[in-house]
Amino acid sequence: MASQPGLILTPANDCANARSFQRWICISCGSVWSKDRVPSYCHACGMPDGYAPEEIEIVGRRSDEIEGIPTGVFVPDWASVLPSGLPLGFSMLLRGRPGGGKSRAAFRFVSQLGTTMAFALEMGQALSCVTAQVAGARMDRFYWYDNIDGLEELDTIDPAAVAIDSVQKLGRDKSKVIRRLRRWALERQRNLVLVSQQNIRGASWGGDAPDFDCDFIVDVSRRLDAKGIARREIHGNDDAPSLCAEKCAHAQVAKTRVPDSVPVAFDVPIVR
Repeated sequence: MASQPGLILTPANDCANARSFQRWICISCGSVWSKDRVPSYCHACGMPDGYAPEEIEIVGRRSDEIEGIPTGVFVPDWASVLPSGLPLGFSMLLRGRPGGGKSRAAFRFVSQLGTTMAFALEMGQALSCVTAQVAGARMDRFYWYDNIDGLEELDTIDPAAVAIDSVQKLGRDKSKVIRRLRRWALERQRNLVLVSQQNIRGASWGGDAPDFDCDFIVDVSRRLDAKGIARREIHGNDDAPSLCAEKCAHAQVAKTRVPDSVPVAFDVPIVR
């Protein structure tokens, strides 16, 4: 193993899989021997047999020590792109233009994960509740909030997921809140689902940086075009476009860190 300048690092007990290494350091003056053969006296202070091995614990982990990614809750509507569910600890971002169906898709999806704290910052509790109901969400699983102060109840409720609609309404706290919730999801093995308004260039309003750190990003758009005609789009691995399904929005996976997921397009139900 290559050593750092001023250090001789060798696996403790000559074990190739060791989690600790040794260096030679003078017990009198603290100087470190930087060559291969350890001398019988310290070259800095002259102490006979001054060099002694010092064990160094390492932070890095070997491949066989790393735990696998836990599977999430299987959601039938999303089976084509999340065959094992959204892994626990992962975050999802749904982006779209106004009226595209992103809020409905988000509420319907997150309700199938379990108890959900939903922050209805865009439409308020009453309208968001109706929107979720029309979308076919499991209404008995929601706790609704009009503002982000409800995060104080996160430990009390201990939900399976948190949903925020939309991240633009977080204002200057956007980055801080998203970082906090992504850390919460990872540490508690929960899920975070975010809704974001999309500008005409396809990016999130206010910048992509905080929300693009999410693990799974989907762009959601209307099934009908500007003339009210059903759109034809590529679905899955099809070679040719086909009509988008009724009672659905068209969704395109823009980014995925989920191991068994692929960035394809599909139709996601948004009407019960």
